[in-house]
Amino acid sequence: MNLRHLETFLKIVELKSFTKAGEELHLTQPTVSKQMVDLETSFGIRFIDRTKRGLALTRAGEILFRYAKDFIALQEEAAAAIAAFKGLRLGTIRMGASNIPGVYVLPPILKIFRENYEGIQLQLTISDTGDITDKVEQGDFDIGFVGAKDETRKVAYQAFLDDLIVFVAPPTYADSIDIEEMKRCPLITREAGSGTRKCFDLALRKKGIGPGDMQIVAELGDTQAIKEAVKQGMGVAYVSLRAVRDEVKNHSLKVLNVDGIPGVKRSFYTILKKGKSQSPQVQAFLKTIHEWRKNDTIPLFSSKHMLDACR
Repeated sequence: MNLRHLETFLKIVELKSFTKAGEELHLTQPTVSKQMVDLETSFGIRFIDRTKRGLALTRAGEILFRYAKDFIALQEEAAAAIAAFKGLRLGTIRMGASNIPGVYVLPPILKIFRENYEGIQLQLTISDTGDITDKVEQGDFDIGFVGAKDETRKVAYQAFLDDLIVFVAPPTYADSIDIEEMKRCPLITREAGSGTRKCFDLALRKKGIGPGDMQIVAELGDTQAIKEAVKQGMGVAYVSLRAVRDEVKNHSLKVLNVDGIPGVKRSFYTILKKGKSQSPQVQAFLKTIHEWRKNDTIPLFSSKHMLDACR
């Protein structure tokens, strides 16, 4: 079995095309086809069927696909370990982060890391918590950063930062409203799968309030878009305090106090695939996070104004 053949196999599956796989790997189509023939011959079984609808994995192909990803990951891990031995001058860290840590937390950490390990390439993808967890579990990301836990997943969680979810409103709103008034407010929410939404929905359920009790006018997949919508008077929203500190400071948004619904305390987590040894590059990044967080502060409300909904 040849690792190059496995790489070609994975690329064919990813792109669903022999031709596209060859273009991305800088191989001719005959070379791609021969590698697949050699791979199937070595195992004595077919892995890919060509149908009128395109390419389809056989059952054997599905099995090989799972192991091939692990083989390639081990190859990359070995290369990373050698790079570490040479002084952490090379390598890549593939990261995924949900919106808040990806946009509002990680950038200064990435800057510090690059200053110390300029030879290591950083790849950061922003998506929702569910998608990031999927990709860490599948080995597509080396490390993830999310705002909610799912103990059924094959990932290890480690809390690394506190956060507070608050209601925000345009500055023309009253400073405080009650729960019944909140239910009548036009509400802008994050999309399903967002850690912010999961946490706040849980906090509302603890108060006996379901999504059907709220006047939801929009679901937006980006915190910046939510902030702008609130500024334009479209409604109120619940967002991370980290995401609105500047707007609250310059009075373009205000934190809206809802009597009986305090700010919701939650943690952000690093997630790593269970059972996978971490590359020296990832270990160095985790160390950078540990040093950075010593100086991180967020103006959390006093305990009587917080609801710890996500633990």
